[in-house]
Amino acid sequence: MSAREIIAAGLHHTGGLRLLERMARTYEFRLDDSSRRPHFSRATTGKYLILCYHRIGTGGIPYYSELDAQEFEKQMRFLSAHYRILPLGQLLNEMADPGGKRQGVALTFDDGYRGLYSEALPILTKYKIPATVYLTAGAIESGDPAWYDKIFLTMLVYPKVTLEIQLDEPRRFLLNTSQARIAAAVEIVSKLRRVPDADRRARCIELESQVALPADGLADRMLNWTQVREMQRNGIEFGAHTMTHPAMSRLDPRDAERELRESKQLIEERLQTPVRDFAYPFGQPWDCSAEVEQLIARSGFRSAVTTSWGINRTGANPLALRRPQIGQEGSLSLYAFQMNQLFLRDEEPQASDSFSHLPVSAAPTAPNETRAARAESPRSKNMTSEVKQDA
Repeated sequence: MSAREIIAAGLHHTGGLRLLERMARTYEFRLDDSSRRPHFSRATTGKYLILCYHRIGTGGIPYYSELDAQEFEKQMRFLSAHYRILPLGQLLNEMADPGGKRQGVALTFDDGYRGLYSEALPILTKYKIPATVYLTAGAIESGDPAWYDKIFLTMLVYPKVTLEIQLDEPRRFLLNTSQARIAAAVEIVSKLRRVPDADRRARCIELESQVALPADGLADRMLNWTQVREMQRNGIEFGAHTMTHPAMSRLDPRDAERELRESKQLIEERLQTPVRDFAYPFGQPWDCSAEVEQLIARSGFRSAVTTSWGINRTGANPLALRRPQIGQEGSLSLYAFQMNQLFLRDEEPQASDSFSHLPVSAAPTAPNETRAARAESPRSKNMTSEVKQDA
């Protein structure tokens, strides 16, 4: 257990977190403009937190993200008891009010994995929690998981113990354990999302051509439109997450505009409702740009979310909203501690050179690796921390 987890558990069991929660409604720690030293002051703006989730459930695609449904329910029960949970549209309206000084939380989910229907929806319905799901529209239409999911699966079933591949430079990976295979996938996806998109597509084709991906590893991993429409009838709203999940800053303007336009149109056609909200794929600062922000506005979106750490204040730019991901550790006390930290501390957005969208919570068993060998290899919390901040 890390020092932060120990502190969080102690505050949780002694009631300290409840005290911090009440303090955060009115006060905050801020840095003094001149000395840059932290000081305690009364909050002068509203604070709005948009939480980012991906998959609820375990096993199979996505291999980089697992959150057990029971842990997710604990988090939802906690949020319902301690925070105002708002539909995204209401949060945006309150945030735009110059006189607003309240707090609010909105839940969002990226990509559109099947577990949102089978695992998350019953829990959201039980606690009457509104949510927005940003769909990778092409993956929902085809049923075929996105390119990075295929890279993770490719690494897990790759028949050799070494892989040589050209990324930003020639790389040779040793694939002798599950953790090594996951780490290789993380590095490959991290590198490929930073190259021009045509190069990324070519490298993906080259890599996938070396392996016959198992059909049962790809099938039924994404939501289908019937499930999406049922979720819609149960109060879930939907936004766009592009057609193919590229890094938007690596596209030329025509391709970026097409990803925005076609994903918006397809979801609107399938659901017969306007799509007004967008989530940047990967969502770190280098995945976004002023040019793409202008395209988002011209495409008719009212909001765009990133994966930068932090809360959003009254008057924040609705096309560059912060949206942290917490809770993957499976510790409710740490989850509560992180919620307090977000609302109580005034911080600049934190960017990371890893994968905000790919939180590796545990490595699945690779081919030819025994269960005993895997049992001797502990979960890599360092990898989890690094990967969280990069997709």
